[in-house]
Amino acid sequence: MAYPKRHLNLTPRGIISDVAPAEVDLDHYTYGENVIFRERAAGRVLGSRVAYAQNTLVPWHLLNTRIGTTSYWLVFSDEDVHVVETSNVDDITPSGGLTPVVQPWQWSSTLLNNIPVFTNGFDAPHYWDGNVGNPCAELPDWPAGTTCKSIVAFRNFLVALDIDGPGGHFENQVMWSDAAEPGTVPDSWTPAADNLAGDAILADTPGPVLCAMPLRGSLIVYKRSGTYAMDFVPDPEQVFVVRTLFSSSGALTRHAVADINGQHFVVTDGDIILTDGTNRRSIAHGRMREFLFSGLDQDNYENLFVVYHRAKNEVWVCFPESGNQFCTKALVYDVSNDEFGVRDLPEVTCAAVGVVNDESTSEIIDDQDIIIDQDNRLLNQANFSLATESLVTAAGDTITEHDTSDAVSVEAKVARHDLHFGDPARVKFVKRVHIRAEPGSGTLYVRLGARMTTDSPITWGSEVELPEGQQIVNAFAQGRYISIEIRSEDASPWVVTGIDIEAEMRGYH
Repeated sequence: MAYPKRHLNLTPRGIISDVAPAEVDLDHYTYGENVIFRERAAGRVLGSRVAYAQNTLVPWHLLNTRIGTTSYWLVFSDEDVHVVETSNVDDITPSGGLTPVVQPWQWSSTLLNNIPVFTNGFDAPHYWDGNVGNPCAELPDWPAGTTCKSIVAFRNFLVALDIDGPGGHFENQVMWSDAAEPGTVPDSWTPAADNLAGDAILADTPGPVLCAMPLRGSLIVYKRSGTYAMDFVPDPEQVFVVRTLFSSSGALTRHAVADINGQHFVVTDGDIILTDGTNRRSIAHGRMREFLFSGLDQDNYENLFVVYHRAKNEVWVCFPESGNQFCTKALVYDVSNDEFGVRDLPEVTCAAVGVVNDESTSEIIDDQDIIIDQDNRLLNQANFSLATESLVTAAGDTITEHDTSDAVSVEAKVARHDLHFGDPARVKFVKRVHIRAEPGSGTLYVRLGARMTTDSPITWGSEVELPEGQQIVNAFAQGRYISIEIRSEDASPWVVTGIDIEAEMRGYH
């Protein structure tokens, strides 16, 4: 008896986890591990390597800056600050020491005129002047006995958030400095007739002010349940005008916002959105929202952070899964294609984007052991290309650079469950699939599964090895709902562009 055949050509471009697999469209996978989506194809995460291996701190926060022509990484532990440049490491912890923090999220940093400024929420905010021989110092004229939980640069001002001072703790207060001269930090925080320093209370929504980030000429300020815009006005009586943008939507944590060129990517208290300051659009609803929030550890959720990987145009949402203090999983959002991938993390505390130059030779003139008149090198010249930025993470005492060409074995998997070929009631029989993989994908392992109802377990067939250069997998499955999984375990960063499956449409029992 000849059965009618039905052919599926699958070119999935992302993962949808929140919808029942049988209801997911053919453009998406339903499961993934260590798989990302670029150029509308599924690929294993790329290689990585240990960077700045000589660092002696356990990093809880990272900040990259370029001062002059030199790229520096500031590495913050629970109570110390080091600056790293190529193979050089210098301790720039403030001379009076810092109060230890107990969670990575308590650090906040920013760059004003490329000058690093930071706070830990317990001590006065500090800055570093760019000289590796000088420790960090308190900001000039910072009010005595006062702390802030976050700090951000906007225009030529510094803006401090969530203020605790002699008059009490005002979690909804923002305070801004006088305007800074080019190349400096502000010299005054005390409001006076001859400066622009001031403050405001964001009182119409509950909760503390968590973070802020510039957007299209405004400073967007986030509470957990509210979003505000601060706009500079050339009026010494006002300086900044504060207006409410959204009264029921804000940011989940102090590090839950990323600027992605004209929009903010925000993890809110229950969703992931893109906003231009006027409109909001959920990008996780019906896709990966439940995956994130059902897996997020409720005791350590504030360690969730967002980082924008500019070179790849993707955003990582790093979060601690249930039972973990630090980040063990990341949603990887491809901005260009509006799709999500997933990758594992090794208890990551923080991440940042910047120029990694640990394999370069220091070109700071003070580091050279030469006679200047007898040397023809160009010193104090940049030893990196500004077009090349990397995303680095920290876990334990290790700083890791990602998306490198290093050969690293990673277990990865992608799956499409419960294909019904447009006829859920009919039994399907599959005996062969065609995997379209790019050259260099190495050995893949493929298996087919089936079940008769969506609430019964999937019965999986034997896994079939698909060597490099081959495309046809002879594997069998029979049921109303057909599933396929592709995995790898070696060092080859594979890319699968599509899957072809042909099924015989058999009876209804």
